[in-house]
Amino acid sequence: MISRLAYIEQQRFERMGLKTVVTPTSIVVSSPLQIMQLMNDSYILTGIRASAPNLVADLNEVCLISPTDSLQATEQEIATLGTTTNRMFRNYLIIKTTGPNAYGEDDKITPYRLDFIRVTPIINHSSTNRK
Repeated sequence: MISRLAYIEQQRFERMGLKTVVTPTSIVVSSPLQIMQLMNDSYILTGIRASAPNLVADLNEVCLISPTDSLQATEQEIATLGTTTNRMFRNYLIIKTTGPNAYGEDDKITPYRLDFIRVTPIINHSSTNRK
């Protein structure tokens, strides 16, 4: 499924005349609200590395929001979803994490990591005229 999503994105960029680079990347989530500008990159969610206390207690709920997709589940649920975790995020990504006492901007959360495949468009220099 991940390969298929990456291929679809590569084809989308290729139709625009752009080559792509596909790389694995991670985002460490350490605050209840994080907003990321993804620019022209596409991020495909591949999994989560939940913190041990949160994985056992299943306390934190994670909400991922972008213009192209969204996901709301606990860290434990995301860890057990397998390939159904694969979601495509473009433009921006809002990561909201609620603790056991609901959401609060000043709440402390135990850091966890989200893993992605990033598809980045690059300019094809071989098609440009160099003088």
